[in-house]
Formats: sequence, structure tokens, C-alpha cells
Amino acid sequence: MTEQQPAGCLTGVVRAFALVVVVPLRFVWEILRAVGRFTKAVLYALFVWPFEMLGRYVLAPLGRWLIVVPATWLWRHLFAPVGRWLGEWVLAPLLRGFAWLAEYLVVVPLKALWRYVLTPVGRAVAWLLGYVGMAVAWLARYLVAVPVAWVWRVLLFPVLRELGRAVLRAWELAGRVWRFLVVRPCRWVRHEVWWPVKEEVRRVLREVRRTLLG
Repeated sequence: MTEQQPAGCLTGVVRAFALVVVVPLRFVWEILRAVGRFTKAVLYALFVWPFEMLGRYVLAPLGRWLIVVPATWLWRHLFAPVGRWLGEWVLAPLLRGFAWLAEYLVVVPLKALWRYVLTPVGRAVAWLLGYVGMAVAWLARYLVAVPVAWVWRVLLFPVLRELGRAVLRAWELAGRVWRFLVVRPCRWVRHEVWWPVKEEVRRVLREVRRTLLG
């Protein structure tokens, strides 16, 4: 019995708090919600609903009968026929006239200019350029290629050929002179002088070593 008293006291405190605080706050909240819904309904009835009714049952029919219907009738019975008449009897002849003027004032002169002026001039220029190219090729051949070939065949090639032969002969002669003046003396010195002296020095060193060391 003693252990259950704190739990019972806590439950009583919670219930008292709910009755004193939560229930009044919930009651006030419901009152505010009801007042808000009533205020919203009043405002809608005073400021929104009249304008909706006015737009739906007054302005929309008036707009239809004062703007849409007359505009449709004007378009169907006035603007469309007038537009078709203007397009058929005014714009089409104007366009045909402009097309005729453009053809005979622009297209035909351009065709004539191309056929009787530009094409002959282009052919003449091409013919002239062809003959100029042939003349340049002929001049290049007989003033440049033929003289250069003649100079190469008669002067440069023989001179270069003889010069090459002379250089080859000089190289061969230099090789012979080198062998005769350098290689053979060096070989003779190595065989007749250096090797005998080397052997004699080795023999003397052996004798000295044997004498000194016993």
C-alpha cells in the first residue's frame, strides 16, 4: 500500500493539470476555429460570392453578347469577306505585278548579263589564261629548263665528275703515301728496333734481378 501512493499522487497531478490547463486551452482553440470558420464564411459572403455571381451571371453574359458575338459576326460577315476580296482582287494582282516586275527588271537582265557578258568574258579570260600559261611554260622550258640542263650536262656534270675522280685519286695516292711513309717505317721500327730492344731490356732486368736476389 505504501509503494502505490506515489504513483497515485502523480496520476492525480496529471489529471488536475489536464483539467486546469489542457481542457481550457482545447476549448479556447475550438472556439477560435469556430470563429475563424464563421469569419471566413462572412468574408466570402460579403466580398467573394457577390463578385463571383456578378462575373458569372452578369459580366460573362454581357461580355459574350457585347464583345464575342459582335466580334464573331463582324469577322464572319465583314472582315473575312473583305480580307478574301482584298487578297483576291488587290494583293494577288499586286504580287503578280511585283513578280512580273522582278522577273523582267531583275531576273531577265541578270540572265542576259550572264549569258551575253559574263560567260563570254569568262571564256575569253580562260582562253587568255590558257595561252598565257602555255607561253609561260614555253618560256620556262626554253629559258630556264633547257639552259640549266645544258649547263649541267656540258659544264657542271663533267667538272664534278672529274673533280670526284681527282679527289678519289688523291685519296688513293694519300693512302699509298701514308702506307709508304708512316705504316711501313712504323712497322719496321716495331719489328727491327722496338721488339729487340724490349727483349734485351727484359733480359737485362732478369739478369739484374737474378744477380740481386740470387
